[in-house]
Amino acid sequence: MRKMALALAAVVAFPSAAQAEYVNIGIWGNGILGQLALRNAEAASRSSDSERRSTPERSRRQDQSGELTFVRSAAVTDQIEEALAPRLAEMVSLPFTMEDPSALVRSAGTRSIYRQELARRGFSEHSVDGATALFLAVGWELANGARLTPEQNAAIYRHVNRTLPSTPLARQSDVRRQQEAEMRLIVSALWLQEASARSRSPAAMREMSDAVWDDVRLITGNDMRDFVVTADGFSRR
Repeated sequence: MRKMALALAAVVAFPSAAQAEYVNIGIWGNGILGQLALRNAEAASRSSDSERRSTPERSRRQDQSGELTFVRSAAVTDQIEEALAPRLAEMVSLPFTMEDPSALVRSAGTRSIYRQELARRGFSEHSVDGATALFLAVGWELANGARLTPEQNAAIYRHVNRTLPSTPLARQSDVRRQQEAEMRLIVSALWLQEASARSRSPAAMREMSDAVWDDVRLITGNDMRDFVVTADGFSRR
C-alpha cells in the first residue's frame, strides 16, 4: 500500500513495499513571511533567551521523543501574526465569510482556537509535529466532509512524527521551526472558525470542502480525497 509522504521544503521519497511515492508538503515557509519579517522574528527570539533557558529540560525530553520541538517565543508569535494577517489571501484561496479573519489573527483569536483543538486531538503544542498533524487532520476532515476518530488522529500524529526527522527542519533553529508551525496552526484555526460560520448551510460547507481540498492539493501536492487514514497514517484508497 502506498503511503503519503510528508516533506518540508523538499520532495522526499518514502518507498513502501509496493511502490515509492513522491509527495511534497512544502507549506509556505520559503518566502511568504519575507526576509524582513524573519529577521525581526529572529531578533525577537534573541531577546527572549531568558525564556529559552528557563525550560531546557522540557525541550530536551521532547526532542528525545523524536518530535521537532521548539521553545515558543511570544515575541516571535506576535511578529508572525502581524506578518501573516494582511496576507491570508496568499496562503489560501478559500473566500472567508466570517467577519474580518485578519483581525482574528492580529487579536490572537486563532491561538485559543488551535490550542483547544491541539489539546482535543492529543497533539503537542510546541512542536512542528503537532502543527503539521493538525493542518493535515483538519484539511482531510474538511475536504472529505468527515470526522476523524481519536485513533485516526493518533495515527496521523505517528505518521508525521516518524517522517519529519528526515526533513530539512530537523536541522533548523527554534525560530524557523516556530515559523513553520505557526503558519500551519493559524490556517488550521481559520479553517475551523470558517467551518463554524458556515455550519448551518450545507451548500456553504460544500463550497468550503472543495476550496480546502483544492488548497491542500496546491500547497502540498496531496489529494486528500485520495487518502484514507489507517492505523499507519495516510494511505491511498
